[in-house]
Amino acid sequence: MTKKVSDYVKGDIDIDQTIKDYVQRNKVAIKSFVNAADAPSCDWGLDYSEGIELQMPRLAPLRDLARITLARAKITADSGDYKQALELCLSVHKASPHIAEGGVLVSFLVGLSINNIANQCIMEILPQIADDHEMLIWLKNQIYNVSEGFPSVKTSINTDLRTCSQDITKERAEYLLEMAGDDIPEDKRRLIRNANDAFFKANKQYFLEYLSACLTAVDLPYPKSYNQLEKLAKKSENDSKNNPDTFISTYLTPALSKVICLDIKSKTQFNAVKAALDLYITKSKSGKLPNELPEDMPKDLFSGKDFKYKKTGSGFVLHCQGKDLSKDEIYKYEFKVPK
Repeated sequence: MTKKVSDYVKGDIDIDQTIKDYVQRNKVAIKSFVNAADAPSCDWGLDYSEGIELQMPRLAPLRDLARITLARAKITADSGDYKQALELCLSVHKASPHIAEGGVLVSFLVGLSINNIANQCIMEILPQIADDHEMLIWLKNQIYNVSEGFPSVKTSINTDLRTCSQDITKERAEYLLEMAGDDIPEDKRRLIRNANDAFFKANKQYFLEYLSACLTAVDLPYPKSYNQLEKLAKKSENDSKNNPDTFISTYLTPALSKVICLDIKSKTQFNAVKAALDLYITKSKSGKLPNELPEDMPKDLFSGKDFKYKKTGSGFVLHCQGKDLSKDEIYKYEFKVPK
């Protein structure tokens, strides 16, 4: 049922009675999720001194519960209660910072993931409220509020890598090798297992210097940030071939260039929804879509420029002008408008 609900929320399958029954059986859990989403903050009581061994068992159940809540939103929209359906979607947006506030990157990425699905559900509901001026204004204000509450990618990268750095010690060598698994070749495993304190001290220093350089790169505009992170990762990989002081960094550092792409993608999707809401509001007042995108609209963050706007027979499309460099892909967002 978990997969079936996920496929339904993503639009890959149609609703059926088993999904309706499953969502209904989880109504108490959905209510708890919605209530918890309104909490101002949540730190989960995580003990970061556990380092790489830090466990976050809440992530998978919360992701599943977010999907069940969005399934309830879609079912509610099908019944014609669009305000309640949108409130359920917004509850998922409010919950996503709590999920991401675990600090480390895996929790940050799960938070991004459920934000994206919630926005997809909102985009499906928008055509049904296209002529409801008051509800569009209300939704616009809500979207701006929830989009501002998500933790920064820089904070998550910093917390994640500093948590990992605690384990770069001789005493934790076996844990490092266990967590890295087969990523570390046997010759390097022997070297790490038999290394002295000076080796780990030098590796930790290199790791923290690498982290500092990455955090500086994150502050740059995209795609400069992406290109700089790619260069840093390549340099670390090359350094590790000959310099034993750099071995551990290669195996502990995730692909940060891809992480910032996911972050930019999520923020750009939010901006597309915000821009679309302005266009829907214009149509609700004037009776037609504008021929050109108004000034001072939310931007495509891949390029830092306005979205390209094109009216279609069924509504309109907002195209990004910059590409996701990790996938060599330009995104577009389609919005339907009833005639």
